[in-house]
Amino acid sequence: MDSWVAIDFETANGSRASACSVAAVRVSGGEEQEAYATLIRPPEGHDRFDSRNTAIHGIRRTDVARAPRWPVVWSQLREFIGDAPVVAHNAAFDTSVIRGANSAVGLAPPSLRYACTLVIARQTWQLDSYTLPRVARAAGIAFGDHHRAEADARAAANVLLAERRAHGAASLDELLATARVRWGRLHSEGYEGCRKC
Repeated sequence: MDSWVAIDFETANGSRASACSVAAVRVSGGEEQEAYATLIRPPEGHDRFDSRNTAIHGIRRTDVARAPRWPVVWSQLREFIGDAPVVAHNAAFDTSVIRGANSAVGLAPPSLRYACTLVIARQTWQLDSYTLPRVARAAGIAFGDHHRAEADARAAANVLLAERRAHGAASLDELLATARVRWGRLHSEGYEGCRKC
């Protein structure tokens, strides 16, 4: 059965290590099965909350004062993901947050394969913009609370399902093949981006 996990991160500042919120949605057989979400205390040295970021997502330092640190969150998130591939809208950003936060606390880079709904959207619809709200509208998905990790992860999951329908694909592998998009990968040596073949 086709199974994957849609994720979304919010960051406290311009550092990709400054994860302050994450959500993940597991999809199996075309339906959401379970979700994971938490605020995060960003790693030390990356824990400044810039007003620009707070204006976007509304998260402040006081909101994460009792939240778990990245090593705890990553352990839980890694267990939630398991062996499933990861999906995100603008996955280059979300996967760079994982790499940055792991590096900041001395954790090894993970091994993951991932697909980007933004890259696939460019192979699916002709739009003037490929932001998540614009792509969600094109896909016929009701979407509010942009830049709330839970809402964005769920929207990315639904966009991926809409992209599958648009391409007549029965699985994520088939979608990537039909849309002519290659898997992205994180590994111990670095990464390869998810991009058009």
